[in-house]
Amino acid sequence: MDTETTVLNIIDNGVLIIDRHLTILFWNNWLAINTGISQESAQGKRVDELFPDTSFKILKRKVKVSLKLQSSTFTNSQIDKYIIPIPLNKITNSRFRYMHQDVVITPLGSDEISVIIYDTTALLEAKATINEQLDIVKKQASTDPLLGCYNRKMFNDLLATEVMRANRHNHPFSLIMIDIDNFKSVNDTYGHLVGDEVLKGLSSLTAKSIRESDLFARWGGEEFIILLPETYLTGAAVVAEKIRLNIANYDNGTAGKRTCSFGVSEFSIGTNPEILINNADKALYAAKGNGKNQVMLYRDEQNIPWPTANEPITEKAPENASKRCCLTAE
Repeated sequence: MDTETTVLNIIDNGVLIIDRHLTILFWNNWLAINTGISQESAQGKRVDELFPDTSFKILKRKVKVSLKLQSSTFTNSQIDKYIIPIPLNKITNSRFRYMHQDVVITPLGSDEISVIIYDTTALLEAKATINEQLDIVKKQASTDPLLGCYNRKMFNDLLATEVMRANRHNHPFSLIMIDIDNFKSVNDTYGHLVGDEVLKGLSSLTAKSIRESDLFARWGGEEFIILLPETYLTGAAVVAEKIRLNIANYDNGTAGKRTCSFGVSEFSIGTNPEILINNADKALYAAKGNGKNQVMLYRDEQNIPWPTANEPITEKAPENASKRCCLTAE
């Protein structure tokens, strides 16, 4: 064995020499170890004979270009993944099925090509793990750890964005604030674990009662808030009433049936987000002070009880508006 062959066999990369028809002229020891195909078995075979389930379209195209231009071509493991299909279950546990490879394809004259393979699997696995952890951190920063809905900080960020959009395009939106009635008695009587189950039940019922475009968040403790884009005050009131009935009719097991009070406010052009939230909060506490388990609207600096479900909705949207206004409870 000459010195060059010895060097090619000890380097920690795959080295493959082929002709324009992909016939193997050299198959180094790294390839033999990682594929399980010996140098003797590979010699003189076409690559597609060793791996009949692989088309090698990328390799064929790269070889053709490299020979024509007499210059090196490359493949990137993040785009092309691999040239030689090396199953990773033969050598290590991995999130990938095949070894990912960066490859340099270089002409060796008019008919032969060298293919150098660099294993990038570990790097891409590390990158994928880091990205997963970043996604987890982002989710933890924006969601409530118990309920999985948005947290207060994330809601405030989304509300600020919606305010800018509404001011720019003169679009309506409304807020619903929710407070569980007598929730302290649940924790005092049954303990915090039962209280957590009540919170989870309310969160699930609420999420199922609103649109995907609506934003639902835990405001703090037993208080929640919903942002309803493209929705006028009465449309939001109908949604609040639907949620109120769903919650009031839901059996929480040990804690039994519970009720909630609701405050609803509508955005007006130029309104500060804090004022909008404060208006919904005023209506909420008016609802609690008026007997609880009801929906209260904040309109024209007054708290107005929402009519019962069988009373008509009289408020109309502008004639050219196609917003959620005069909805009926689903």
